[in-house]
Amino acid sequence: MWLTRFAISRPMVTAAIFIALAIAGAIAFSRIGRSANPPGTDYPLVIVAAGYPGASPQTMEKLVVKPIEDQLVGTQNMDQITATTQEGSAVVLVRFKLGTNLDIAAIDVQRRVDTARVYMPADMDPPSVQRNGASQPLLDLALSSSTLSPMQLADLTTNQIEPMLQEIPNVQTVDVYGLATRQFNVRPNPAALDGLGATLGDVFNAVAGNNANLPGGLLEQPTREATVSIRSGIDNASDIAGIPLVIPGISNRNLRVGDVATVDDGHIEMRSISHYNGQPRLYVSLGRALGADEITTTQVARAHIKEIEKQFPQITFHEIDAPADFTQKSLVGVWQSLFEGVVLTAIVMMLFLHAWRNAAVVMISIPTSILSTFVLMNAFGFHIDSMSMMGLALIIGILVDDSIVVLENITRHREMGKDSHAAAIDGRTEIGGAAIAITMVDVVVFLPIAFLPGIVGAYLKEYAAVVVIATLFSLLVSFTLTPLLAAYWSVKKIEKEPPRWLAALDTRRAHFSVFIAAVLLFALGAIFRATILNVFGVFALALLLLNLFVHRYTTVLDLYRTRLLPAALRHGSFVAFVCAVLLVNALSLVGSGKNAIGIDAVVLLGTLAAYGFAALLRQRAAIRPWLRGIASLGSHRPTAIATLIIPPVLAMAMVALGGINFDFVPAEQTGHIRMTLAYTPGTPIGVTAKGVDAIERAVMKLRGVKSVSSTVGRMPSGWGSLTGGNYAQLDAEMHAADRGNTNATIAKIRPFAALAPGGDFQVAGDTGSGSGQPIFYAVQGPDNEIDAAAEKVANVLRETKGSVNVQTSAEVAAPELRVAIERGKAILLGISPAAAAEAARIAIAGAVATRVRTPNGLIDVYVQFPKADRSTLAQVENVKVRASDGTLVPLGDVARFRWTKAPTKIERYDRQRVVNVLGDILPGYALGAVVSPLEKKLHEPGFLPAGVHLKAQGDTQFLSETLVNMGIALLTSFGLVYLLMVILYGNLLEPLIVMFSVPVAIVGALMLLAFMGHLPGELGQSLNIISMLGIVMLFGLVAKNGILLVDYSNTLCKRGMRVREAVLEAAATRFRPILMTTAAMIFGMLPLALGFAEGAEWRQAMGTVIIGGLLSSLVLTLFLVPMIYNTWMGALERRADRRAVRAELSPVGATH
Repeated sequence: MWLTRFAISRPMVTAAIFIALAIAGAIAFSRIGRSANPPGTDYPLVIVAAGYPGASPQTMEKLVVKPIEDQLVGTQNMDQITATTQEGSAVVLVRFKLGTNLDIAAIDVQRRVDTARVYMPADMDPPSVQRNGASQPLLDLALSSSTLSPMQLADLTTNQIEPMLQEIPNVQTVDVYGLATRQFNVRPNPAALDGLGATLGDVFNAVAGNNANLPGGLLEQPTREATVSIRSGIDNASDIAGIPLVIPGISNRNLRVGDVATVDDGHIEMRSISHYNGQPRLYVSLGRALGADEITTTQVARAHIKEIEKQFPQITFHEIDAPADFTQKSLVGVWQSLFEGVVLTAIVMMLFLHAWRNAAVVMISIPTSILSTFVLMNAFGFHIDSMSMMGLALIIGILVDDSIVVLENITRHREMGKDSHAAAIDGRTEIGGAAIAITMVDVVVFLPIAFLPGIVGAYLKEYAAVVVIATLFSLLVSFTLTPLLAAYWSVKKIEKEPPRWLAALDTRRAHFSVFIAAVLLFALGAIFRATILNVFGVFALALLLLNLFVHRYTTVLDLYRTRLLPAALRHGSFVAFVCAVLLVNALSLVGSGKNAIGIDAVVLLGTLAAYGFAALLRQRAAIRPWLRGIASLGSHRPTAIATLIIPPVLAMAMVALGGINFDFVPAEQTGHIRMTLAYTPGTPIGVTAKGVDAIERAVMKLRGVKSVSSTVGRMPSGWGSLTGGNYAQLDAEMHAADRGNTNATIAKIRPFAALAPGGDFQVAGDTGSGSGQPIFYAVQGPDNEIDAAAEKVANVLRETKGSVNVQTSAEVAAPELRVAIERGKAILLGISPAAAAEAARIAIAGAVATRVRTPNGLIDVYVQFPKADRSTLAQVENVKVRASDGTLVPLGDVARFRWTKAPTKIERYDRQRVVNVLGDILPGYALGAVVSPLEKKLHEPGFLPAGVHLKAQGDTQFLSETLVNMGIALLTSFGLVYLLMVILYGNLLEPLIVMFSVPVAIVGALMLLAFMGHLPGELGQSLNIISMLGIVMLFGLVAKNGILLVDYSNTLCKRGMRVREAVLEAAATRFRPILMTTAAMIFGMLPLALGFAEGAEWRQAMGTVIIGGLLSSLVLTLFLVPMIYNTWMGALERRADRRAVRAELSPVGATH
């Protein structure tokens, strides 16, 4: 090929091009962003928050949420809208489709919320609209001080530190919890008011009407001009106490607010309490902007925080959690796995090629291709993240594959006596078409992945693109750099006898020494928890196993070429039978291993029936040609016996393996443990704090726990958070060295529920999926039926093995005092119903009368009865309201009071009320296995009432979408691979022969996955988006072996060989490169499957599938593809022979 000729004839130019690519790749690598997830995988989210103190959840729903929802209808690119209302607060979450411009979306939402403002209460503060581009916090901080009061700490944090944090580049949100926010409190004394004939409203109006600082214009005088400032404002608590109190009907002008109320410069009534390692603190959460480099942003934020800490030496900053630390360690783990794979691949090359220079020629394709890939990654805006790095780690085998085949073929031509240049050109040219076909298969197999919709497609596009880019660069290297190095630098030929260093390894003493060294390395690695020792142990075992095989390679090849393959060609129906039975049994694992019993029973009965029919045919004297194949069934006794034994044996094996569990993504042990504690609604905050304190102390004593933080008064739930004195959230962080023990620590924490009697304590790990609790359903329907339906759904999940922390968002109703103003009585007494309602609200909930301007901002002046005077029904009934004639009337005379029960929160989804069902998964269980019984129940008539339906959310939703979309992608990839080879080969038959190598790979993948799925704890594996991606990748990997066999068989047939001889020769010739490439891929991916490195759970899932698929494909393809080629192409050959004979005989017949 011209490209190869150019590379060999212009070595300096070729070398310069690849050196330039390597330098450009190194520069690009330094500029590529780093984050946990690919860019574009965070849903754009706009949060609308509204507060209306004292309003019930129902009132917030009616007066605030519904008007906002009505205005948001028709918002462009809106994906879903959810809302949560609680006492005095409402939060509306507007989620947009992936790729939506968050800035434009936020402006649109703000405009629509402003339009809805006219439908909301006039005395309510305008709702806030906030962009939120962080799927998880960037940094969590704890702020404490030994010298500042809680109020001083809150004042500094709110007015100085928080604005500084918001100025950090790429910090999108800054949330502060546990603030003792400064507030002027005016506490009227009911007895003093009654003694003077005053009301709470009089005090409120006095404060509200005596705080004004207004411009007075310009005073012009003959000689000068002066601005006029009108001051009637207040600056401190003394000013408030000195405000004149005007009481209608009383002439005393010397009354002041301080005569009937206590006034203090204090803080808001604390509804949340925060601690860090048992000490009071403020909780600060920073979130990063969409698409920002997570690791760099964290580093920049830390640098800014250090500078801020220097400016405030009286405040101590504690870092609680930084997700970027796990991301960084996970990415380092990928590099470690990649390096380990390179070393293991190099061992394979050294042992097979017997010469370090030949191994180097192959290995040089890895850094060359990867560095070149970085150039395009940077150009396309990709990140160094979990998906792109997994792609790079997994393509080690692909990168050396092309070069192995090229170098092996070039070496074969040199052994024919050709000079190095001619051998390089001829060897590359001979398999040029096959190489292009192989590479294009790897490309087209990922096309469906790149176009998958939704969040799954967003995650996988980058992975698919990285694999395709690196594969194309690998093809370029195999056409240019590999032949160049083979022509100028590699050794002349592979020595028949192994070198002395290799021969020295093939002794019992050497084997024993290497084995003992591996055992010691694993033991020391377990004792000292040093993964690097485990890695060297793997290297030692790999060296031992490969060395044992390499020294017996000639024996294995002779056995394959002289006995096994000829037997397979003679008994083709038996080979097809074995492969087909293995495939259907493996596919039965996807549902349940028990399905194999029925499948194998049908196979066994069908086989017996076929043998019986064949026996009848053999008894006939004449058999038509097309029946001879059937008549030959069972004629070979060993294979006939085997066909009767294999089905029941496989059935028992599949039952033992059991079914394959389904999941969305593999669970990770990130070292973060989340805990929640919830008491019955109405529980005082002090009771909750006492339970939290006991749990906090117990968790801090556990080995491996680095820190424990807690917030009483707030708890995450479903789409957002719940607030109230009965809620609490605790978070524990593990030391980096103990992250692998997160699940074990969770198991130790779970019994701590006994330390908080009466509370609902739940604990789970952060799985790394970023979507909250993995079990998440929204129950929609008529308001009077969804609570019971949700509880029914929750009960099914609670009874399912593997579920934990299952709950519904429909809590036990909290006590509620309903005050109904009797309009008739109120009007009769000359009392405005609105005034009566306002009096009740100010007395119980309080209200902001005015705001005081200070150097640090506006401070609320809050008027409210003291807690001791608003804690009983009698006290509320005795609140006075002034009638039109000046008399004071108790509120109880114009209002009815009734105790009732009401929900503490209301949740809505797409403008309808819902009840959420939430839960976690125990370690060792998969999401699919846990929700499967519920999915079956949903199909039972009458399980849910008419009009009630269930909508999956979070991981549960993503799981169902993944199964459907990835299933379509698998079928599409299979079809595209076939169509590509039809185009390349120009016929339908030969590509079909190659495609038979693909299904046999699924056999090993599914069987190994089922086996791993039954290992304990975190060692277990499931069928998830990552393992499905591995199956897609298998389509491209295993088709290569079939292409090599079919392509070379075609070449030999064109040279005049008969089909059978061509098949035997092609299989023997390609046995070595197929074995080398498969071994390189398996050992290159072995570090991924073993998962020694940090954050290896995702890579482990894919490594397991690919290794299992490659093993089964290696064994079965070497027999199945030659057998099918020999059968089909041999039939065409015999047909051609018959035509040729008839053609030769026809002229002879004509002459007579």
